Amino acid sequence: MAAKNLAAGPALIRAATAVTEHYERISSGLGLTMQQARLLFILHRRPTNMLGLGSALRLTKSTMTGVVARMESAGLVERVPDAADRRNFVVTPTDHGIKVAAEFERQLRTEVRRMLQVLDASERETLGVLLTAVIAGQDG
Repeated sequence: MAAKNLAAGPALIRAATAVTEHYERISSGLGLTMQQARLLFILHRRPTNMLGLGSALRLTKSTMTGVVARMESAGLVERVPDAADRRNFVVTPTDHGIKVAAEFERQLRTEVRRMLQVLDASERETLGVLLTAVIAGQDG
């Protein structure tokens, strides 16, 4: 029996929920919370200061400090004084943190590819264009 087509809103929510479930399972399997996985993923791309991380994760300064401290204790990140602003710290992944971030990304990409395999190349391209428009609408 063919699945009933959902309206755009419910379909987006169901897809986001499915991706979040993969995100949660993979991060947990690597010994991370979803918040820690997201932070490590961001840092793997580009180390940044505590203020930038707090803004990206939408966390208060005190919450961000606690998350980073726990990750530092786990050997995933380190804090170094920010050369541009000595009142701040730049958070960078350790070698171990880089390996964990790369494994997280590899597993997540595998799951997302698996989700998208029901679409042909043209449909995946169209989906990418449409989701990019939705995301851009949130930034404005």
